[in-house]
Amino acid sequence: MKQKPPDLQRFDDRLAAAYSRTDNKEKQYDDWASTYDSDLVDDLGYVAYRDAGDIFMEVAPNRKARVVDVACGTGLAGQYLKENGYSNIHGADLSTEMMAIAHKRQIYLSTWQHDFTKPAKLDELYDALLCVGMFSYSVPEISDMHNVVNCVKPGSVCVITVNGAAWKDLDLERQVYQEADRSGFTIEQVKESGYIEKEGIDSRVLVIRCG
Repeated sequence: MKQKPPDLQRFDDRLAAAYSRTDNKEKQYDDWASTYDSDLVDDLGYVAYRDAGDIFMEVAPNRKARVVDVACGTGLAGQYLKENGYSNIHGADLSTEMMAIAHKRQIYLSTWQHDFTKPAKLDELYDALLCVGMFSYSVPEISDMHNVVNCVKPGSVCVITVNGAAWKDLDLERQVYQEADRSGFTIEQVKESGYIEKEGIDSRVLVIRCG
């Protein structure tokens, strides 16, 4: 039976636009960059970066580990890690304008631009990875998750959020385990957590071990 398209119009207009499919996600987030933090955190009650950050600190406690913040955006998650003692944080994102704001915060030792629908070509793999807010209704899709997980050394841990509304609407739990089987990584935990409180959206936080 064909799956019914999700009703994105039930969300705030800014979220509905972000969750919709478009040919140019980079421009969409570049255009949003200047008001992104105030829109999400102040207006909509975005807490995913803190909640996922707390889980990351539980499973990757080494504050000196070389960490990559994938979908780093304006640096909310990276700033939270830095405030909690992590000293070797690097950022990756699709949007140059988002990363320009992150640069002003002086969080990351380096940043790099990447579209995670494609594999990343890295000279050195990371010790641990945090990815908050990237997997939702649009691209990248769950079938692209291996492009994220493959950024860390074998045996290393990744903490990746999935939008809880999309998790339910699109049957993403089944897709996540299919992707893990196909790509050879292990899902050690799936935790329910906060995401965007004022919109009633929760999160699934995946604790993944790279194969």
